[in-house]
Amino acid sequence: MFDYTVTTNQSVDEAVESLSSALKEVKFGVLWDFDVKETLNNKGFDDFNQSIRILEVCNPKAAYEVLGMEEKVSYFLPCKVVVYLSQDGTTKIGMPRPTSLMENIDNPDVKAFAEDIEKTMIQAIDQATNS
Repeated sequence: MFDYTVTTNQSVDEAVESLSSALKEVKFGVLWDFDVKETLNNKGFDDFNQSIRILEVCNPKAAYEVLGMEEKVSYFLPCKVVVYLSQDGTTKIGMPRPTSLMENIDNPDVKAFAEDIEKTMIQAIDQATNS
C-alpha cells in the first residue's frame, strides 16, 4: 500500500494536537502545519469546507543520515502526515509510506532506513489515534 491511514474519534484539531505530541516523543518536530481549508478560503474559495491539515515533519538526525546516503531522498523531505475529516464524517490520520516513496531509489541502505522511519511514524500515528 502507498499509504498508512487510520481513523480516530478525535476532531481534526484534537488529532493534530495528539499527533504533534506523539511525534515529539519519537524525535520528530512539526515544521509546518498547513491548513488547506483556511488557505483556500483566504484565496477566495469560500465554498471549500473540508477540514484538511497537512503537517510537514522532520527528525533532523534522521534527515542528516539519510541525505548522506542519497541526495535524491531530498525530493521526499520533509515527511508529510495528513489529518482530515473524511466524506463519511470520520477523522483520518495518514501518511505516504516512506518505503513506498523509496521504491525507485536503488540503494538498499536507504530502503532499510525508510523501513525504520516508517515504523517510527506509524508508532506515533497509532499513539495519537489512541490518545
